[in-house]
Amino acid sequence: MAHTKKSNKLYAAAAALAVTASVVAPVAADAASKVSVKYISPILMKHAGGSKYATKKLVLPTKVKVKLSNGKYEMRSVKWSGSIKFEKKYINKYQVLYGKVAGTTKKAILKVELQNYPVDVLEPELAPVAVGEKVVLPSTISIRYKSGIIVKRPISKFNIKTPDTSKPGNYKIAYTYKGANSVVTGSIKYEVKAADISNVMGSVDDQTLSVKADVMYASADAMAELMIYPGKDMSATPIVAKGMLKDGKFMASQSGIPEGTHSYVVKVGDMKSPAMEFTVAKTMLTSAKAMGKEKVEVSFSRAVDGVSADNFKIAGGTVTSAALSADKKSAVLEVSGLEYDKDYTVDAKNIMIGGVARDLGSMSFMTQGVENIWMLEVSPKASTIVANGGDNTEVTFLLKNKATGEVDMNADDIVLKLSTSFGALSKERVTIQDGKATVILTSEFSNTDLDAMISAEIIETANGDYKNLIGKISGEAKVKFSTIAVTPAPIEMINMLAAESNQADRITIFLDKAVSRELLLKSFGLDKVRPSLHEEEYMANDNIQIEQFDGMKNVIGVKAIPSNPKAFELILDKETPLQDNAVVKVVAKITSNTDTEVKSKASFKLTDARPAEVTSVKAIGLNQLEVKFSEAIDTANFKIDGQYGGKYFTVIPYGFDNKMGVDRRDTVKIMLNDNYPGVKEGYFAAGKHSLQVWDTMDFAARSDEMNIGTTQNLDFTVAADTVKPTAGVVVESPEQFRIMFSKNLKKADIKALYGSKMKLERYNSTSKKYEDISEYAEVTSYDAMTGEAVVEMKQDWTVIYDTVNTKENYYNDKFKITLEKGAIQAEANGEKNDALALDLNYDGSPLNTPDVKSAEITAIDRVMMSTDFHVMMSEPVKLLGKDQADTPLKNADGLVNPPKTTVEFIGKNKDGKIVTVDGSVVGYTDTTDKNFRVKANESLQYLVDMKGYGEDWKVVVKSLSDDVGNTVATATHDFKLMKTPVTPVASPFEIEKVTANAKDEKDVIRIKFSEGVQYAGMYDATSTAQYIFNGKALPVGTSISLADSDNNVSNGLDIVKIKVPAGTIKTLSNVITVNKDLQSYDNSVLTGGYEKAVLLGLN
Repeated sequence: MAHTKKSNKLYAAAAALAVTASVVAPVAADAASKVSVKYISPILMKHAGGSKYATKKLVLPTKVKVKLSNGKYEMRSVKWSGSIKFEKKYINKYQVLYGKVAGTTKKAILKVELQNYPVDVLEPELAPVAVGEKVVLPSTISIRYKSGIIVKRPISKFNIKTPDTSKPGNYKIAYTYKGANSVVTGSIKYEVKAADISNVMGSVDDQTLSVKADVMYASADAMAELMIYPGKDMSATPIVAKGMLKDGKFMASQSGIPEGTHSYVVKVGDMKSPAMEFTVAKTMLTSAKAMGKEKVEVSFSRAVDGVSADNFKIAGGTVTSAALSADKKSAVLEVSGLEYDKDYTVDAKNIMIGGVARDLGSMSFMTQGVENIWMLEVSPKASTIVANGGDNTEVTFLLKNKATGEVDMNADDIVLKLSTSFGALSKERVTIQDGKATVILTSEFSNTDLDAMISAEIIETANGDYKNLIGKISGEAKVKFSTIAVTPAPIEMINMLAAESNQADRITIFLDKAVSRELLLKSFGLDKVRPSLHEEEYMANDNIQIEQFDGMKNVIGVKAIPSNPKAFELILDKETPLQDNAVVKVVAKITSNTDTEVKSKASFKLTDARPAEVTSVKAIGLNQLEVKFSEAIDTANFKIDGQYGGKYFTVIPYGFDNKMGVDRRDTVKIMLNDNYPGVKEGYFAAGKHSLQVWDTMDFAARSDEMNIGTTQNLDFTVAADTVKPTAGVVVESPEQFRIMFSKNLKKADIKALYGSKMKLERYNSTSKKYEDISEYAEVTSYDAMTGEAVVEMKQDWTVIYDTVNTKENYYNDKFKITLEKGAIQAEANGEKNDALALDLNYDGSPLNTPDVKSAEITAIDRVMMSTDFHVMMSEPVKLLGKDQADTPLKNADGLVNPPKTTVEFIGKNKDGKIVTVDGSVVGYTDTTDKNFRVKANESLQYLVDMKGYGEDWKVVVKSLSDDVGNTVATATHDFKLMKTPVTPVASPFEIEKVTANAKDEKDVIRIKFSEGVQYAGMYDATSTAQYIFNGKALPVGTSISLADSDNNVSNGLDIVKIKVPAGTIKTLSNVITVNKDLQSYDNSVLTGGYEKAVLLGLN
């Protein structure tokens, strides 16, 4: 088209219009104007706060700045393609968008950096709090950001108000967190709990109720009270006792509660426990006990105001006085007209209590038999004499009062009948004066040891009350006739003074002196296990006899009483308990440390008036309960949570352990069966449970239904336990590994597991895998109590590796013991193990390096009361023939067995010459193989005492090797073996000559002593009890007189003349035996011979 002036003007007008219009809106395209877009400024943006919680949302710009070809700038609209993504991968990175700008084909560029922003507040779990208590808030709260990081922010940033805890319930705390361009709001849950009262248990003592309970969530200012409702009237005003709360435990007590059945409630704050009943028994007579036959002690269930003789009646006797004790809970009645060993009943009436006269009922008692008041003690001076027909010892008979243990000095003219099973007594009848009599026991010849039993019985007296002792009081003692000479030792005698009990499965005996439990165990044959017996596999011999009308009772144990070393409980076989309310007779033969046996008797009437009751229930793990009673129990019925009876659990009584002397007959264990329907079968769910117990029977309940206990309901709490069993390992030597399990295991057979679910593995460097080498080792022991198992190699590593040819050994490889997942199960919670790999090459493991260091003997200690020794090593060793496998090592010479360990004891004989006594290895003393016992093959004490050997000795142990064959250096230990002391001779009092039938002294035996004799007291030389003639007591009609050889009476009368009936002295040979314990006038003891031949016809 051709241009004209007119058209040029038109163009000029159009251009002017376009410039004006461009201010208002850009033109559609560069072609519409002569001004073009030269450049579009890129836009850079940063945004915080994300999309959800941002206070200012991300808005893309709608205009961009452009530079025109004329150098000017203007804003033009833009339309962006795409959108910004709020994804994790874009955090802190630029996202680029391109925009279409009005009036140009050029693209605008927008770069947006998305800054990290919060996406969640990790709301903390707050511990429940008691009403009125402050909610404990954390110092920081964690926030999760879009990138995944978690940052802790101070709690002050969350604008939290103080939580309200005025009422129990579940609540929320509102929070507001302000971040960069963001606000996050939400709430934190919290719980306010009212006081939780559980495990409420009360006990009544006299008129005092004591209550304990567990209390959780009690506020700090909560009032704790015990509320008692007399007569169970819950609408009445209660008796209120202030309680004490400490560490979650409530305790309170109230005294002076009236007799009757009442209810009580524990109140903490506004919360109350369910009402529970209790009974304060009526004031009654609780016991009556005869003290001899002239005194009776009665006891009351609580203190009384006062008593008099008129308050008591005894049919068959007369109460003459009544004396109240200081605590007013007992009284001693003086009584006349009672007989020994007879049942009586005492009635108590019109006794003032709190100013009110009351009848306290009646109580039966039995007067003591004479055997409970007196005892006849047979006391040999020596426990052992020589069986040569001449050795002798004094035997003294003492009538003692059992209550005081003193000789009854008023006992006179009481005739004893004597006998002995071996030997001869100087008298067969002897009369007690001042409570005492003495005779001489002479041995008889024997080529074997004999036990002579000396018996004495009261057969005659004219002395008042002592007539009741005839035929009822006797005594025994034993003297050993030994074939070898013995050193005399002091005599110790042990008497049973009394016996009592208030439980049918045991009796308590009271002795006249303190002794060890071990002594009684030995006396009664309870120091050794008898196989195939029930309970603890012990049964007493006939040295302890307990009898009732229904037969003999079996004793299975002895229990010490720490508070009284003179008293012991004899535990009866559960199959032979005592009958309640019946007489018990006890006969005991106790052998002392001097081997002196004494027989003593006692009797009593069993009265067990108290039923057994549960005192505590405790959960052990998740599948056991331990229930403790107030006394030993026979049986009881149980139910868990009101629904699970006996088919869901097994009741295991603990019983009496005679080996340790521990009595747990008052405790049973309830073990859940596998069919118990818990969340996990066979286990409790964590939390609160209850146990109902009824028909509790102690052993007296078998014969007395009044001893069956009432129903009890007790709460218990089971703590959560989800910990799985695991294990650790210690390499004790290159050939011995000890595995230690973290928990007791359920029905674990570790030996059976080994090789299948538990393996010994070696790393194969070629295949890069561990390989099973379990065939080379075995489990040699597993102790279920300690949870330890020992794995030992069956072959030496040199054999396994063929070290001679391969030059390799264990230290070239890595090892581990593996345990499959689920192979073992914890007994306590039923959890099974995760897969375990126990590294045997941990830092410091003996498997890491060659073992070139020999084991060392760290100590050799003498075993108490023997000449055996414990040898202790620094690492496990091999004792030939004492291991399950001797594991010979292999070297260039072939298989080499461990050396035989030798033991020697080196000392000096009587000539000072060094001698060696061979010893031997007894065996290992534990499973570590580090400790073993050695002994001498003959008695070193005998060599010192009888052969004159020296007291200084050395034990030598040699020829030992450790597990890999390193030889152990010889070790020695010096010790001293003291010679048994011999009692020295006191003085030279001797028999110089014995003659008979001198021409002027027919039928007279004359004994000449080296010094004067005594003529009164125990060693009266004029007493026929001091002599035995031709093996028999001096005959009836014998008389004895004294004479002096030097006419100087100041140095004593030294000649004894024994005039015997005609025909007593034989014509050929005669022997007289003198009491070897005879003493001279100055108390010198007879020495030299005491058995002398009688020379006939000499002066």
